[in-house]
Amino acid sequence: MREADVGCHVAALCAQTIEKSLKGYVLLNGASPAMNHRPDKYLANLLTKGDPLLRYREHHGHLSKLFDPETKSAVRNLFDLTPGGLGNRVDATNTEYPWVEGGEWKHAPCGDATFSDRRMLEGWLAVTKRIRDTLRKLWIAVDRGTAL
Repeated sequence: MREADVGCHVAALCAQTIEKSLKGYVLLNGASPAMNHRPDKYLANLLTKGDPLLRYREHHGHLSKLFDPETKSAVRNLFDLTPGGLGNRVDATNTEYPWVEGGEWKHAPCGDATFSDRRMLEGWLAVTKRIRDTLRKLWIAVDRGTAL
């Protein structure tokens, strides 16, 4: 892999890790997640106190702290970069397929400047780790029948 290729792979794998973590948490709460790449749509339900999707009410405070506005924005930005994240557009920057500009195929994810900002990549990695670790801890607490 070339250095210029790293960014799009980091973004794709971070988005996938967050997607699977959120879908797992939705399953933990007794719901079936949609078969799409936008599980961030569940956040509004999971973060609303008293929503029936949140089976484990004691998790609300942990989820609210985890998914602060900055984190929700980072998650939304990452999911916007997944294929289909912005619908069926072919002119949108994404992590896997070339995209069009002015009706012509002009850009490919690998090596694109969109994915070259090292600080942005480090931010995505940090957000991903925090989400994965927190949701995992909540899952383990439920599995063990203990409080977090």
